[in-house]
Amino acid sequence: MYSSPDSDNRSNAPRRSRSSQRRRKRRSPLPKLFAAGVLLGLAIFFLPRLYEGLYSAPQLPQTLTDELEALADSQPEAQPLLDHPNRYPQKLLELAARNPEALDFVLDYPQKKDEPAAKTVGEVQKGEFPLLLQWDERWGYQTYGDGLMGLTGCGPTVLSMAVCGLTGDNTITPWVVARYAQEAGWYVDGSGSSWDLMREGCHHYGLQAEELPLDEGIVTRELEKGHPVICSMGPGDFTTSGHFILLTGMEDGQICLNDPNRPSNSEKRWDFDTLASQIRNLWACSPVE
Repeated sequence: MYSSPDSDNRSNAPRRSRSSQRRRKRRSPLPKLFAAGVLLGLAIFFLPRLYEGLYSAPQLPQTLTDELEALADSQPEAQPLLDHPNRYPQKLLELAARNPEALDFVLDYPQKKDEPAAKTVGEVQKGEFPLLLQWDERWGYQTYGDGLMGLTGCGPTVLSMAVCGLTGDNTITPWVVARYAQEAGWYVDGSGSSWDLMREGCHHYGLQAEELPLDEGIVTRELEKGHPVICSMGPGDFTTSGHFILLTGMEDGQICLNDPNRPSNSEKRWDFDTLASQIRNLWACSPVE
């Protein structure tokens, strides 16, 4: 009898017996669940440590750690700098450790570092020279040169004080001056603002700058005329390397000044000889005659 290929295939196909099908059992899901739990536990344990290893700041120098611990002992609000040092540039931690007057500025860095700079310095009266700080939160987080204004911006801040006081224009903020200085090439990487910023910057804002000899009588006369004197300072009471301050007037035979880094220095009155030993150069600023 003739049979079709289809019927032959069906007749020759292997068949599983019902008994073998009954012998098949379901595998338990417990081993897979256990393995997944182990992997999840390992991820929870290791991922935070991996993140810290990738994104945490390098180990702080021991001297800086010691300084921060001493600061936190006297001012407990500084403790976050020790607990979370990776949130702050090391230069800012050094600023807080060595100048506690800037502590709030450093602490607020994570929350305020991306805020835009202020448009004005606030109310200004012509003939009076406002005390402005390079690490003021209104502009101190902006970048100037190879660092933050709060660290590198003493030059623009001093020139801003002089311009605001002589012109009464409160829009010439330290950040405005810093941008001008950057564009004009008056910032030197690794050194800070050049002396050219003081000479040319005064001219740029409609004033004149006269380089003075280091003579007490000449400096005193300029201050008594209402002409502020910008000083480039060397190591001493104001800096360990270089810094700018603004002499603003005379009081009881002593000099009044604005230090853009330490308000406490600005509260003191200074005799000429103390300052003279630290002055590298100085310029009197005045309106164009």
